[in-house]
Amino acid sequence: MKIKLTLLLFIFLYVNSFPQNDSLSFQNGVTLYELKNYRKALKNFENEINASPRSPHITAAILFKAKTLYALGDFSKAKTEVIDFLNNYPSSRYVDEARFLLSKIYLDEKDYNKAFHQLLVIIDSSDSVLYVTEAISSAEKLALNYLTVNDLRSHSSSFKNDYINQFLLFLTAQVQVNEQQFDAAISTLNELINKYPKSDFKDGAINLMDMITKGDTSSFNETNICVLLPLSGISNSDMLTASKEILEGIKFAIDEFNKEREDKIGLIIKDTENNEEKIKSLKSEIVNDPSIKVILGPVFSSEVEIALEEFKSTGIPVISPTATDNDLTLLNSDFFQANPNFIIRARAIAQYIYYVENKRRMAVLNSIDGYSPLLAAEFVKEFERLGGKIIAKYTYKSENLYSDVKIDSTELVNAEGLYIPLSDRADAPLIFSQLVKNRVNLPLYGNQDWFQAKGFETSPELSNKMIFTSDYFIEYNNSNYQEFNKKFLSKTRIDANRNVLYGYDSAKYILTVLRNINRDRRNIKLKMESGISVTGFHNNISFNDEHVNLFMNIVRYNEGYFELIDKFKVGK
Repeated sequence: MKIKLTLLLFIFLYVNSFPQNDSLSFQNGVTLYELKNYRKALKNFENEINASPRSPHITAAILFKAKTLYALGDFSKAKTEVIDFLNNYPSSRYVDEARFLLSKIYLDEKDYNKAFHQLLVIIDSSDSVLYVTEAISSAEKLALNYLTVNDLRSHSSSFKNDYINQFLLFLTAQVQVNEQQFDAAISTLNELINKYPKSDFKDGAINLMDMITKGDTSSFNETNICVLLPLSGISNSDMLTASKEILEGIKFAIDEFNKEREDKIGLIIKDTENNEEKIKSLKSEIVNDPSIKVILGPVFSSEVEIALEEFKSTGIPVISPTATDNDLTLLNSDFFQANPNFIIRARAIAQYIYYVENKRRMAVLNSIDGYSPLLAAEFVKEFERLGGKIIAKYTYKSENLYSDVKIDSTELVNAEGLYIPLSDRADAPLIFSQLVKNRVNLPLYGNQDWFQAKGFETSPELSNKMIFTSDYFIEYNNSNYQEFNKKFLSKTRIDANRNVLYGYDSAKYILTVLRNINRDRRNIKLKMESGISVTGFHNNISFNDEHVNLFMNIVRYNEGYFELIDKFKVGK
C-alpha cells in the first residue's frame, strides 16, 4: 500500500503581513511555487538566501528551497537542505514542517525507520496539536504497513516520553496482530495496560484484546460509519421526511467517496424508531463492533441526549448534523455538534458586527419568550466582552407586542444598530410596524428565524438593512451546487435541499477526517479536535475546543432576495 504523508503548507500565510517591497524575490518565489513553476521559484528563493542573510524570511526561504527541490524530484539536495535547516535553526517556528518534509523524503527513499523516527520527534517535541495529530496519524499508517515488531522496539530507547512509549506498545500489538502473533499481541497489550493504567490507548488496547480473544480480527482494519436516525416511529410526516432526506445525503457522500478509492468506507444504518429503549438496545452491538469508528446522528436534540448518555465513556466519536441545544457537549466528551448551538449563533453576529462592520454601540430588542432571551443575553455578553457598548435594551411579549414595544428614537440617537433575535417568526411584521411607528431607522441584525419571516416588503427602508445569521444557506446559482444537485437528483430523484445537505456535509466532514489516517476511534477524535475545516454546501464545519461548529452563514435581505455575505468563523 502506498502511504501518503500529509505535508502541511500553512507556513507562509504570514507572508502578506510584510510590505510587498520588503522581499520581492521571496514574494515572487512563493507565488511561483504555488503556480508549480518550481524552477523559477527556486531561483527566487536562492536569491533571497544569498542576498539577505538576515532577512526575516531567511528560514522560510531555506525551507521553501528544500520543498521546491523536492517538488523537482531532487531528493538528495532537498534532504541536505532540510537537514542543514534542522541543524542550523533548531528553534525555528518551521521545525515541525521541516521534519514532515524530511520524513516524506525518507519514505520516498524507502528508509522507513528514519521516516518513522522523524514523526516520533514531532510527537515528542511539537507544541502544535495539529502537527501532533497529523504525525500520529502518519506514524500509525507507516508502522502498520512497513515496520516490524523489532523496528518498533528499536525506537523506544530513543525517547523518554511516556506517551511515545505507550504509542509504540500499542502499535507493536497491532503489528503483531497483522502478523498473526496473537499471544504476543495479548502480552504486549497487558504490558501497556498494566504499566500505563491511565493511558490514552487503554480503551483501544482493551478492544483489541477482546477481538483477539473472540477470534474476530477480520474487522480490525475495516471502517464503518454507524448512522443513528429515526426512520420510523414519528407521527409528524415532515420530521420523518427530513430524517430520510438527511440519510440520502449521507449515503450520497459515502458513495462519492468510495467510487475511486481502495480504502472503502462502509455504512451501517440503525433505525432509532424515535424510541429511548431502542437506542439503549443498540448500544452493545455498536460498541462491540470494532469496525464502527464513528456515529453520525441522531438528529433531534431529545434523541441526542439519550444517545450521549448511552455512549458516554465508550470512546466512539458521535457527531449530530442538526442538534442545536446548548450544553449537549457537556454530556459526553466524545460528542461533536455540527450545527452551531445558540451560544455560537449569538457570538457570530456579535463578532461580525464588531470586527467586520466596525460598530461599537448597539441596542437590543428581544421577546421574553422561547430562545430569544438566551440569544439576547449571549449577544450582549459577547459584544461587551469585545469592547462594545449596549446603549439600550427593550423586551416584549409576542401577544402584547403592540403595547409592549415602546422605543423612543431619541434614546437610540447614538446607536449604530439594533439586534432583534426572534423566537416567533410571526412577530416580524409587527416589529417592522412598531419600528416605523417609533421612527427607528437603524441597521437591523437578527437570528435565523428572520429567514422564514414575512413582512419585509411592507417596510423596505428598514428591511433592506436587515442582516442575520443562519446555519444554512444554499446558493442555488452556484455552478458547483448545480452540478452536485444534478448528480444527486439523477441518483435519488429528489433535489438536494436543506435536509439533504445537513446529512451530506456532515458525512463529507467525517470522510475528510478519515483520509490518510489510521482509522481508530481515538485517532478520529484527535483529528476532529485539531481544528480541521471542511467546506460544505449549506455551511462549513470546524470544531472549537468545546466540540461545537464555529461557522455561521451571514445573510442579508436586499430588494426581495436573500444574499450570502460570508461563511463566518467565530473566533475566541
